[in-house]
Amino acid sequence: MAQPSILVLEDDEIIRSLMVDVLEDFGAVVTSFPSADEGMIFLERASDPVDLIVSDIQMPGLLNGYDLSKVVAHRWPSLPVLLTSGNTAMASQLGGTVRFLPKPWSTEGLIDCVQSALVQGPPMH
Repeated sequence: MAQPSILVLEDDEIIRSLMVDVLEDFGAVVTSFPSADEGMIFLERASDPVDLIVSDIQMPGLLNGYDLSKVVAHRWPSLPVLLTSGNTAMASQLGGTVRFLPKPWSTEGLIDCVQSALVQGPPMH
């Protein structure tokens, strides 16, 4: 597989930089922003959308990660989204339309989720 292109959206700077480091070590080309709003602007403007979006659910701005995942499912149905949150109660509300990785995640857990999302694509509705 060619280098996957991954968009990371996370408002916590420490977690975001850790996630970027882990994914770059994994061999991905990573673009990151502190909000889903900025991620959405990037997706709208990018000539070739990314292979995977990894997004925190709760972030400042108009869109949260879950809102972004719904827009992506509609606009780019073949683009998988992996949501993360420390609020595991939120995960139960997501249903089967998105992948979920609870925080705090381990490096291995993050890579496992990313690899399976890249191989399998978006979950079926």
